[in-house]
Amino acid sequence: MTKSRRLTSFIVLSMTGGVIFQVAYIRFVFLADTAHALDLSIQRYGEVTSIFGAVAVVMYFCGGWFADRFSPKALIVVALAGMGLVDLWLSTVPGEAGVVVAHVLMAVLGMGLYWSSLVKLVSMLGSADEQGWLFGWLEGIRGITSTVVGFVGAGIVAAAIAESAGVLWVMRIYGALCLVFAVLVLLVVRVDRAALAGVEKQTVTLGQLVAAARNKYTWLIGASIMLMYCFYTLLGYLTPLLQYGYAVPVVLLGAIGVVRTYVFQIVGGPVGGVLVARWTKSSPAFLRWAFVVAAASALGFLVLPQQPALVWIAVALMVVMCVAVFTSRGVYWAQVGEVEVPLAQRGGVIGLASGLAYLPDAFLPAIAAWWVGDPANGVPQQGGGYTTMFAVLLGAALLGVLLTTITMRVRSRDRARRALDDTVVAAA
Repeated sequence: MTKSRRLTSFIVLSMTGGVIFQVAYIRFVFLADTAHALDLSIQRYGEVTSIFGAVAVVMYFCGGWFADRFSPKALIVVALAGMGLVDLWLSTVPGEAGVVVAHVLMAVLGMGLYWSSLVKLVSMLGSADEQGWLFGWLEGIRGITSTVVGFVGAGIVAAAIAESAGVLWVMRIYGALCLVFAVLVLLVVRVDRAALAGVEKQTVTLGQLVAAARNKYTWLIGASIMLMYCFYTLLGYLTPLLQYGYAVPVVLLGAIGVVRTYVFQIVGGPVGGVLVARWTKSSPAFLRWAFVVAAASALGFLVLPQQPALVWIAVALMVVMCVAVFTSRGVYWAQVGEVEVPLAQRGGVIGLASGLAYLPDAFLPAIAAWWVGDPANGVPQQGGGYTTMFAVLLGAALLGVLLTTITMRVRSRDRARRALDDTVVAAA
């Protein structure tokens, strides 16, 4: 494969990541508007997205199996085309059962067929020492695409007579884009079969999972990521707070949602990587500081009165929370290599830790929807509302500080033990 062909394939594949998940995670930008567009309450929509999250967790384990047994390029084309059709179908408001089915299909297509296939194809586009560059730019191009498409969507919703009608048009546009990219991948992306044959298999075997379950770092890494992922999952539920608690105009909510969800995605990962390399020199150490910052933002929301005059303080606290969340996302999995998990165990460790890390998607949206209520439909906050939500996040952040500290101490102890063993062997 020529260099230009490889670059073109990489850019197209990276851009697909910016469109395929847009409707599946549209709640991060348009929470209430999407729920009402689908004729659902925020509470029922939260339950539906929790079903999506539960299926997605299972599909993370199945994705490697699909990518190893079928053509990754074909799987990506099928996933994009299928997602496009599901998005278009969802925009017809197919009823509550149809909405549930659509979200199950999005989880199967996105996490089962698409994600592992994308990772496999991208990894074969460069040598071993180019993998960091490839996946760094993958996230960057994906984020830029998401931002551009997101701002277009926000503009459509803001211009619509009814925001819910605007959301349905945005779904149609995202669906059409998925179909366009399915054709682009089919026509433009080339696969070097020799390079593809040399890519590691991604199927996680039962034996690997058992070995991973016995590795202490699996639970430390998975649990710490899960606690930060709670913040990520709940970011979309700040929108009703800004709208009804601090009187942010509807026209600005979409733009704020796009910046919060996509712009920080572009800059957060690279910044996190730079800070680890030049400041903490350790991923767990950086994550500990990120949890401290996240705790400060959650505490700030806990004590800040919900008054329109304090809107910019609320926005600033949200920005601080986003900084902690998105800089962390860039270094989550660097911990696996840093603590020197054996290569033979890494697939199992990452697989099992991922199942734990992304578990909040399976239950937190439903709980959060119950907390925040649905002011537009007269549904009050339940279970303590935002006070409970931010208290839970504060607790998650403090527990995250504890777990990352334990990870650092266990790692230090293991290094000391290994150094002692090496000294004994050398002396013998």
